[in-house]
Amino acid sequence: IDAAQACALLRIETDDPEGIMQAMVRDDAIIALVHNGRTMFPRFQLDLANCLVFAVVRDILKLRPVHISNLRLCYWLTRAHIDFGCAPAQRFGKDDAAVVAAFGRYIEPERHG
Repeated sequence: IDAAQACALLRIETDDPEGIMQAMVRDDAIIALVHNGRTMFPRFQLDLANCLVFAVVRDILKLRPVHISNLRLCYWLTRAHIDFGCAPAQRFGKDDAAVVAAFGRYIEPERHG
């Protein structure tokens, strides 16, 4: 979704939806992707029942190493995971600690002994 749609779903009233959403991106509160020159926000990170961004998104963004792009992060969040039997993003708001733990294992460097 675009910035205006994200603001509407989050019930943020503003004349500058792009500015508000970019501030959230800088604060590591939401994941943004660029598509055809436009900043877009994956909808899976929005808790539509409560009109906010799932708190687990911030936790994951704090853990994310710099070498993992937002696109790669979204790919991991939306692909079926053995721990959940579904995509980790589908467990947002239900198994947040398990999602963060699974992401921690995913980003752990490989150690060969």
